[in-house]
Amino acid sequence: MMKIKLSLILIFLSSAIFAQNGSTSPYSGGGLGEKNFNGTEANLHMGGLDVFTDSIHANLNNPASFGLLKLTTYSVGVNYSSNRLSSKTDTYSADTASLDYLAVSIPAGIFGFSFGIMPYSSLGYKVESLSGLEGSETLNRYESSGGVNQTYLAVGIPITKSFAVGATANYNFGTLFYRTGQFLNGVDNGTFLSNQSSISGLSYLFSAQANFSIKNKYELQGMFSFQPKAPLNSQNNRAFFAQSLSNQSIADFVEVDLNAQGLEETYLDVSETQRIGIGIGEKKKWFLGIQRNLTKSATFSNDFFKRDNIQYRDAKRWTLGGFYIPNYASFTSFWSKVVYRFGFRTEQMSLIVNNIPLTETGISFGVGLPLGGLSNANVGFEISQRGQEESDLIKETLIALRIGFSLSDRWFIKRKYN
Repeated sequence: MMKIKLSLILIFLSSAIFAQNGSTSPYSGGGLGEKNFNGTEANLHMGGLDVFTDSIHANLNNPASFGLLKLTTYSVGVNYSSNRLSSKTDTYSADTASLDYLAVSIPAGIFGFSFGIMPYSSLGYKVESLSGLEGSETLNRYESSGGVNQTYLAVGIPITKSFAVGATANYNFGTLFYRTGQFLNGVDNGTFLSNQSSISGLSYLFSAQANFSIKNKYELQGMFSFQPKAPLNSQNNRAFFAQSLSNQSIADFVEVDLNAQGLEETYLDVSETQRIGIGIGEKKKWFLGIQRNLTKSATFSNDFFKRDNIQYRDAKRWTLGGFYIPNYASFTSFWSKVVYRFGFRTEQMSLIVNNIPLTETGISFGVGLPLGGLSNANVGFEISQRGQEESDLIKETLIALRIGFSLSDRWFIKRKYN
C-alpha cells in the first residue's frame, strides 16, 4: 500500500517543482541563481554534511551511498523560509515556501540506484528605488523569477563491504527571467527591458565513499566527490515595451534581433565542484564530521545578461556537523529513539557585488522522528546570514523551517510462504 501512496504523491507533487519561486534574495541575480542544497533535509540539518551514510537513508548528494543502501527509500522535502532584508535606510521581509526534492532510492543486489527531481537554483526578487529630484522622481524597478531544475539518475556500486563508488547524471532545464523598468513621476506608462533565457543541458557528479569499522563499535567514514564543469545551452530573447502602471496593459512591444549580435544562443556553465569530508562516530549512537567544498566559479560568465556590478570568484565552504541518538533500541521512551542533528557552516560565496566579496554563515539543528519501522520525519530549522548594509548592499537574515520524510520499505523479498 505504501508503494501505491508514494507513487501518487510523486505524480501530484512533481508539477509543483517547476512553478515554485524558491528565492527572495537580490543576490540570486548572479550566476544561475541562488544555488540550492541538493541533499536531503537530514543532511542539511547537519549543516549540509554529505560524508555520513548508512544503509537505510538516501544521501542524494553522494551517489556512492546508494551502493551501501539496504532498503528502498522514498524521500520528499519541503521548506518555508522568511528572509529579513535590511539596508542602511530600510528593512523589510519576504517569505517563500517550496519543494526541495522528490526521490526514490532502490537497492538492487549488486548495485543501488536512485531517481528524482529537485530545484538546482532559484531566481526571485523585486526591488524598487527612487532617483531624481523631488517632484520629478523616477521609479526604478528590478525583478527576476525562474530558476534551473534537475531530474537525475544515480547509480552506486559497492566494491567491498566498506567501499563504494557512484555517479549521477543530471538533466538541467528551466528559465531565467530578468526585467528592469522605469516610471516617471506623474506618467502612467513606464518603459521596460526584459531578458529571458531557456536553459537545458546535462551535468554529472562522481563520488567515492569509505566506511571503516573500528573494534566493531566505532566507524570512520570518508567521502570525495567531483562534479566536472558542464556547459548548459541558453536560448535567449530580449524585448522592449511600455506598460501601464495602473492597469498593467502592454504597448509598443519590440523584440530585439539577438541573432545579429550573436546572442540568440549562448552557453552558461555549471561550475566544477570538489567536496571532501571525513567523520567518526559510534554506530547508532553519535557521529561528528567535517567537510570542505570548493566550487571553481571564478571563470563564470553570462555573455547575454551582464551585470556591471557583479564579478565572480571561487566559492569555498567549511561544514561541521553530526548527530546524537540517546538509545535507538529503547522500548519505553520515544524521545530516546529520536535523532538529534546539528550543524555549522561558513562560506566564501562566489559573488563579488560592488567590489565587496560576499560571505555567508549558518547554523542548523533538527530532529529525526521515528514513524514506525525504519521510516522517519526530519524536522529542523536553519538560520543564516549573508551580505552587509554598507556599500549600498543588503544584509539578509534567513530563517527556514525544513521538513523531510524518509519512508523505507523492503523490496525484492522472495516469499517463503504463500
